[in-house]
Amino acid sequence: MAKAEWEERMRAVAVLGAAGKMGSGIAWVVLKAMADLDGRGNGVPGSGQFDLVLIDSRSDAAPAFKRLREYLRGQLLKAAEKSIGKLREWAQDRPDLIENGEIIQAYVDGAMSILRCESDPAGAKGARLVFEAVFENLELKRDLYARLKGLCAPDTVFLSNTSSIPISLLDRSVGLDGRILGFHFYNPPAVQKLVEMISASQTRPETIALGRELGKVFGKIIVPSNDMAGFIGNGHFIRELLFAFTKYRELRALHGDAEALVLVNRATQDFLIRPMGVFQLLDYVGLDVFSMILEVMRKHALPEAAGDALFADADLDAWLAAGVRGGQLGSGEQQDGLFRYELNKIAGVMDPASLASGKGITYVTLAGTDLFGKAVDSLGPLPAGHSPWSAMAKDPNKQAKLAGYLDALKRAPGLGARLGREFLDHSHTVGEALVRTGVAASAGDVSKVLMNGFFHLHGPADWTP
Repeated sequence: MAKAEWEERMRAVAVLGAAGKMGSGIAWVVLKAMADLDGRGNGVPGSGQFDLVLIDSRSDAAPAFKRLREYLRGQLLKAAEKSIGKLREWAQDRPDLIENGEIIQAYVDGAMSILRCESDPAGAKGARLVFEAVFENLELKRDLYARLKGLCAPDTVFLSNTSSIPISLLDRSVGLDGRILGFHFYNPPAVQKLVEMISASQTRPETIALGRELGKVFGKIIVPSNDMAGFIGNGHFIRELLFAFTKYRELRALHGDAEALVLVNRATQDFLIRPMGVFQLLDYVGLDVFSMILEVMRKHALPEAAGDALFADADLDAWLAAGVRGGQLGSGEQQDGLFRYELNKIAGVMDPASLASGKGITYVTLAGTDLFGKAVDSLGPLPAGHSPWSAMAKDPNKQAKLAGYLDALKRAPGLGARLGREFLDHSHTVGEALVRTGVAASAGDVSKVLMNGFFHLHGPADWTP
């Protein structure tokens, strides 16, 4: 795709679901790119040649849009302060802008003038590029795209942030004629470098080329995925969580319900050297969101890509029915789920046995509890060469040290090491299935998604059972 064409499309953009957590991050990424295009060509943004409409139909749209504007202004200010040299170069022919503070303020104000907020999808009528980040629900997305098709120009390109719904379903059911592309940002989009790009057999080559160009403009790492439910990221994540539930049930028979949650979470964080364990990651995503993705996978995934074709879990259903949710507030604060959080750090664990009493969710404090101390001690020692994730991630000799650690993990005794090996064996099997069924082009692409999207330090390509 010629550079002039993608730049032209970037002059009229809409983001739907913009006031949500993912939508607000996508709005920032798009606004920054548009502001820089405007500033590079006109000294500072605000020329009137760019239009970004942020659309959200939620009932509390007014306060949500207020928070969104505050968030975007704050992000613009930080970005401008970091890039003052570039901004000065762009504004060199503006005699009215001399001091750094003046240039920064002009950039922020000009960029904010590009955007407008609306609650009706009809506001996307003039957009030539539409980003969609509404709830992961096929009917909702299908209805939205049917309306957009009637509103937007016949050459408008649509980029869906879906993390599991096949793009071909949306395309065929609405008749978008190959003008829709899966463009799955990872959370939070302002920080995460990964975008999983999903194309179907009917996706136009020029649509795919546009997606690649936008990835460069946004400074993202693009990993292509074939159009099978869950794609690479959730294709692995969903199956790993289902595997984690089976390990939880094995351990609760020996250690108790709450202890089993702690053991699986600690084993997957410490022994796999990850930033958080699998159940904390489930809380981060939200149990309700996870359940929605499971439903999509249940209906549309290929069983042969799984090794476990049920895509359902009775314990998850029971926890959701009892009101266990997790997820994050718009401020980024972690909400209680399987764990209770204080300042976004784990402070307590849910007692699953208490849910049957009908008295609500009971959390057991972790700090200073001998019961959990004994349970964690039962994991055994960490293998030789272990470092916490925060230290290993910054180590200049990370790759060599990880290889040595994983080799030591293969021979290490103890429950924690055994659990670590079982999770890595399962991850390797899932990775092979994703490649075999054509979801991922290679084991390296599976690893790239896990390492960039989930901040793992290693992937299935680094482990041989």
